[in-house]
This record gives sequence, structure tokens and C-alpha cells, in this order.
Amino acid sequence: MTYQEARETLLKSFRENDALYESKLSDIEKYRKGEKKIQILDEKGAPVSKKRVKITQKTHEFKYGANIFLLDEFGTEEENRIYRDTFHRYFNLATLPFYWAELEPEEGKLRFDKDSPKIYRRPAPDLCLEYCNETGVSPKLHCLYYDKFTPDWLPREDRERMTYLYDKRFREIAERYKGKMWEYEVTNEMLEIGGFDWAKKKCVLTDDPDIMDWCYKKAREYFGEEATLVINEGNKIPVIAKSGYMAPVILEYRGALDRGLDIDKIGMQHHAFLGCGGDQLAEVEWYADMFNAKYIDRALKILASLGRPLEITEMTIPCVGEGAEGEECQAELLKYLYTYFFACPEMENVVYWNTVDDMCYVSEENSAWNENNCHAGLFRRDLTPKPAALMLKKLFGEIWHTELEAMTDEDGYVTFRGFFGDYEASFAGGEMNFSHYKKQ
Repeated sequence: MTYQEARETLLKSFRENDALYESKLSDIEKYRKGEKKIQILDEKGAPVSKKRVKITQKTHEFKYGANIFLLDEFGTEEENRIYRDTFHRYFNLATLPFYWAELEPEEGKLRFDKDSPKIYRRPAPDLCLEYCNETGVSPKLHCLYYDKFTPDWLPREDRERMTYLYDKRFREIAERYKGKMWEYEVTNEMLEIGGFDWAKKKCVLTDDPDIMDWCYKKAREYFGEEATLVINEGNKIPVIAKSGYMAPVILEYRGALDRGLDIDKIGMQHHAFLGCGGDQLAEVEWYADMFNAKYIDRALKILASLGRPLEITEMTIPCVGEGAEGEECQAELLKYLYTYFFACPEMENVVYWNTVDDMCYVSEENSAWNENNCHAGLFRRDLTPKPAALMLKKLFGEIWHTELEAMTDEDGYVTFRGFFGDYEASFAGGEMNFSHYKKQ
């Protein structure tokens, strides 16, 4: 197989399902826009009658984000400045790292503070939160319970002690960040480690049949009723499409909800780590199902039947081969995936994962796993945007964007249909801001 053939393989299903794609465009019009009637008032509170008004969407209610693991992680001040200036222009949501192994590398020495000692790809939460607050980016906590990244100093086989320490971890994080995050991922990849890969588990609690129940109970206790609690699982969309309601992850979710676990939102990863484990061309068939239009459509409908909002918590789209052709293919794949996800009415956000090439995760445990080999960043190493980044910006900044002019009636009212988000209305002599949210 050549690189060109590989690119065609990944794009094949999307290109062959034009009718399904068109239905998604119709769904976007149906579910992501709504009617809005506003009254334009001048600075004295009087209606602005029979005047032309320009209505401009400023933000999206839908969140399109990325992890912010590279904040101030570059070798020069100029690179750090560019990253800071770029991130909030392309994303309105940031996933913040709360991996226990790097948040508390030594017992009792927590790295919350923005001036904490640096660890690569693990910027301190306070530093990330400060940036989010300054730029208007919504912060997302990832994650409270994740077996894979547990500190070496933990007494991992001592059930009683580990329960105490996890309780302490949840409580300490809540004391500092309760009410400050847009949402909180409680458990991550439980099916991956606690299920078929159980032999690799690092903590005795991960093999406890009641551990998920314990996690969500504690999260609600410490973070409060107003917190949005998210469950996050691995790449399961093709599995759901093939196995339907009997897919292990669906049984996991349904069982959790039936037991009354306080889960507000269903999260699912969509990493096409093509080449991360070796040769890209050797892995094309393995990952092709992740770009199967009918599989994605079926899986989203099954997930939506669970009765909870959905999100893509982590997503990776590879460049197949190097150069312009690989980058253009990545941009086209991104367009299709975001269209299908945005068209799903239950979907609230999509989080892209690694944003900059050659600065991705490399496993210390498995030397063969190198996410840099995927070339999946939206930006090149010099921080210039690839076509995929420009496509993402075009989708939410131009295509799925509302901007229009209208005439007010005698009482200053204007009615329009637009995408959900925050708006500005400007007119001769003034302007006003208003919101147009689906959830209002």
C-alpha cells in the first residue's frame, strides 16, 4: 500500500456516503441554530426603532477544545508567547492535566501552584487556569481516577491505604478547584485497564467491582451538585457500531447509570494513532473503521440513547505521510469528523488532543509507542498552522457562524435564526451584547 492509497482508504467511506453527509448538514441547521428575538435599546433604555442593526456572533455555545499540556513548555520565550497567543484563537475549551503521577511526584509535594517545578507536558493547574480565565477559554479537569498514571510512592496493593489516599486526592483537588472548572472527568479508561488489560493495573482498587461507584459518589460529595461529572472511555466508536447495545462500553455505561451513578456526561475518545506503534502503512486497515461514516452515525445514535449529553474527550487525526498531501488529507478528515459530531444534538464538545507536531507523548514503559510518529498536530513544530487547524477555524469561525444585518421594527425588535452562542448587536450610536443559548 502506498501513502496515496492509505489516504484514499481513510477518506473512502466519507466520500461514498454523500447522502448521509448531507443529512448531517441538515441536522446542524436543525439542532445547532435557533430563533432569537431581541429588543435593541439605546443607552437610555429606549427602543431603537426602524434602524439597521448588525448582528455578529462572538462565541459558540458548543465547545471545541484541545489539551493545553504545552503551556509555557517550549524552549524559548518567543515560542511560549506564540502558543499562548494561538491557543485561545483556535479553541474555546482547554483540558488541564491532573495526572496524579506528575501532580504529586513526591508524597505531600503537590504541583498546584503556577510556580511549581516544571514537568514536561504537565503544566501546573494554577498556571493553566490563570491562562483560561485571562483568555475566556473554559477549563476542563482531566482526570481524578486514572490507573495508568499513579505515583511510584503509592502503596498500590494496600486497599485500605489506597482508598484513604484517593479520598485525600479528591478532597484536596476539590478544595482548590471546586466551582472553577467547566467540567470534571472523574474516571478515565476504566474499561481499558480494569477490563481486558487488567494484568497491567497499577492499583488494587482498579480491580474492585465497586470502584466506579465510589469515585462518582466521592466526586459529587466534594465537588458539589453543580459540578458536571464526566466518564471518559477509550476508542470505542467502531466497537459500538459493530456490537451495538452489547458492546462492552455500552454495557458499562448502562450498568453505571442503572446503579444510579451520578454521571452527568458520557465521554468517548477517538484517537486514530496511525503510526504511533510503528509503520503507518501497516496500521491503515486497523484504524480505517474510525473514519467509517456509517459506523460513526450508528455509534452516536446508540450513545445518545443513554440519555446523557455526549462529548469526544480526546481526538487524534493523523497526517498520512509527510508533506502537503498528508496535511490536506488530515484537514479533510477533520472536516468530516467535526461535521458528524457537531450534527449530533446530544454532543456538547469535541476535544482535539496533541496540537503541535514533535511535542507529543512518548511512552516510557513501551519504547515502541511514540505519538510523534502520527504527525497529528494541528500545528507544525514551528507553530505555523497546518490546513487542519485552518479548517477547524473556518468551520466555527465562518461556516458555522452567524453574522447578518437586519432592520428593527417600531418597538426596536429584531428576530433572526442563528447558531447558539454570545452575540453583539451594533447600530448607529451604540451596541449591545446578548446571549442565544440552546439551554436557555
